[in-house]
Amino acid sequence: MSLAMEPRSGGRHEFADRVTPARVVSGVLHEIGRVLAEAAFPAKCIGCQRRGTALREGCREELPYLPSGVCRWCASMRVPRGVCRGCRRLSPALSGVRAAFAYDGAARAAVLTLKFKSGRYLAPLMGEFLRAELSRRPLQADVVVPVPLATKRLRERGFNQALLLAEEIATAVRGAVVGNALQRHERPAQQTLRAADRLVNLEGAFSCAAANEVCGRRVLLVDDVVTTGATFSACADALAEAGARRISAIAFARDL
Repeated sequence: MSLAMEPRSGGRHEFADRVTPARVVSGVLHEIGRVLAEAAFPAKCIGCQRRGTALREGCREELPYLPSGVCRWCASMRVPRGVCRGCRRLSPALSGVRAAFAYDGAARAAVLTLKFKSGRYLAPLMGEFLRAELSRRPLQADVVVPVPLATKRLRERGFNQALLLAEEIATAVRGAVVGNALQRHERPAQQTLRAADRLVNLEGAFSCAAANEVCGRRVLLVDDVVTTGATFSACADALAEAGARRISAIAFARDL
């Protein structure tokens, strides 16, 4: 019996197979550094900031869950009459946006710690809450796609926080993570711009690098926080152009 492996196709596998000794050594050193840092500086509670655990039981009750009055389509606050502000800003390619929390208090601390304070240890906890949200309102997807970082930002940070969250929730939606499905082209950072300028800034900012992975499939976009929805919308447009059948999005927190 021949044990020869068939060549694999698709952007995800081709990129994943290109493992060089330098990348292996870099990954090992990064993991060693992470373990040493966690031993020297134990996890800090995102609620009270005490060290010892990522979230103390007493602080869990204080988490800023989204209020019941948010729109079921865009996850922002509804207005008494007409279309809510969040819906007006979303691309028609998006079938809906969800979030577990309002971007405030401990949820905001979790997002900022994850991204800017070497808080990778928070990914499992944040994934737990995202899975709970998906359990409350079930959703299935064939493909789970993290919102990509710009190359420079990814190099500086060393990881994509959206990819960490995507890996945490893929089994909950019965989908496969395709980490390189989208490519992000250099633009000014979104957080430096006004809401109206964010939409313009992201026009053409994303392209689909793995059309064969998303064409005709249900896609779930994942990110840590959604503010205006401009990033999700731009990603959805790129995926729709590549032939995605249905595109949903979920974030850990929603800026209300």
